Amino acid sequence: MKTFGRCHCGNISIEVAELPTEVTSCNCSLCRRYAGLWAYYAPGEVNIHYKDTEKSVYIWGDRDIEHHRCHHCGCVTHYITTEKCPVKRVAVNARMADPELLATLKVRQVDGASF
Repeated sequence: MKTFGRCHCGNISIEVAELPTEVTSCNCSLCRRYAGLWAYYAPGEVNIHYKDTEKSVYIWGDRDIEHHRCHHCGCVTHYITTEKCPVKRVAVNARMADPELLATLKVRQVDGASF
């Protein structure tokens, strides 16, 4: 596993099997507010570490995605699909990565607002 990033206060840190080369920017009503850049992984390819195990989770709309954020600093670190969603994945917010890594990533635009 490779270190990917962490929230502002360091409570949540993220490791991934491979660093991404591309991330997705979505303009849906939630992602545009979070300003997330999402790198997608299978569940076994990501380790999420919490210093404080208390979690803040937001589930909206069709209830097939859980957005996770740090209970202390508020950073949106990742989302996971629920059992309701047929595609099992973890999306890691690349905004948690070091700026040097972020600068190397290709950004793919997705029009989630039209779905």
